[in-house]
Amino acid sequence: MLPLLDTSEIMAYTGTRKSTIERVARCYKLTGKPCKESQSGNSGTTRMMDLEDIEYMHGHFSRSCDMYLDELRDEISQARGKHLSLSTIWRTLHRMGYSRKKVSVLTLQLL
Repeated sequence: MLPLLDTSEIMAYTGTRKSTIERVARCYKLTGKPCKESQSGNSGTTRMMDLEDIEYMHGHFSRSCDMYLDELRDEISQARGKHLSLSTIWRTLHRMGYSRKKVSVLTLQLL
């Protein structure tokens, strides 16, 4: 099958680099999909926390959101049997939408 446009014409129309066009074309020839090469195989590592762990953390924070990361790590270790690093817990909380903002005294009094 002959391409409809050559690389220079595709570069002019899309504004992309030649290497990007060649990578997409190479991947398309291999897989039949214009995907990134890293998506065509298994790349990266699996997450330490599964959906049940995340639901446990969310339920725990809906009851009490004023605890330190090491306290949460100890609770997860006891309840779920997983030994996680503080950075893993923090990244998961961040993906869940939690932040490091402090609760003001006025807000605590209103609760």
